[in-house]
Amino acid sequence: MISPVWGHVTGVVTVVLMVTFVAIWIWAWRKHHRATFQRMAALPMEDGAPNSEEHA
Repeated sequence: MISPVWGHVTGVVTVVLMVTFVAIWIWAWRKHHRATFQRMAALPMEDGAPNSEEHA
């Protein structure tokens, strides 16, 4: 038989994980981070393919 406390523990863990997820989501979508994320998103599009000479 499962202890009745187990339901409370899983509920608390679920709430903590949901709050953590929302906090990270809010942090990531702050205007302060927009320029950094746009710069990072453009990195794969830059024409800076490595040469075989540079990595030989």
